[in-house]
Amino acid sequence: MKNKILTKRLTDDTSPSTHWLKKRAVTITIALLGLALILIIMTINIIKYETHLSTGKTVLLALAPVDPRGFMQGDYMVLSYALERDIFDAMRSTHPHSTPDESNSALDPELVELDADLRIYEPSDGYVIVKLDGNNVGHFVRLADSNDPDKLAADEIAIHYRARNGNIQLATNAFFFQEGHAKAFETAEYGLFRVNDKGEPLLTGMVDGEFKVISGRGEEDKTSH
Repeated sequence: MKNKILTKRLTDDTSPSTHWLKKRAVTITIALLGLALILIIMTINIIKYETHLSTGKTVLLALAPVDPRGFMQGDYMVLSYALERDIFDAMRSTHPHSTPDESNSALDPELVELDADLRIYEPSDGYVIVKLDGNNVGHFVRLADSNDPDKLAADEIAIHYRARNGNIQLATNAFFFQEGHAKAFETAEYGLFRVNDKGEPLLTGMVDGEFKVISGRGEEDKTSH
């Protein structure tokens, strides 16, 4: 009798319905673990963002002229920064193609033409050192291989950049705003950033020529220093 009961239990445990329930339980467990992992990552990113926002130094970076036809794209604006050109010019001045050949005082015209294209440079990372003026606008000083606070003056700050695929990647190249508020942001002349200790810039808003933060509602606030 006991053998029959044991056999029945074994049969029940190996039935298709039992396998389906176990498989479903495993699937649910994996899904819950995946969801928990996503929530943990989101929480960490939110904490990092809030820390960056609260402890980062305020820096204004001048916007570079862009094609007016591509400046506004629906609910976002395409950005380019004057500092990117400064970085490129500094890289170009130290490039071998930018110095006269020993046998010829003039530069090779073909090399000069190539030198205007950043794609001839190897991909690289570095820091651009900027000096803050009274309005917290960052002005180019020099390039550096590392972020060393001991080598910075009191009014200087290091900002990380990347040279990739013919472009200088300094910060985000787009700023999103609420639909229908494009007109307000047409007066933007500066990007408002918070730069953390690692030199990472976080774009938080747009500022006009009078150093007022553009809200997009027709109201503007003076930037805090």
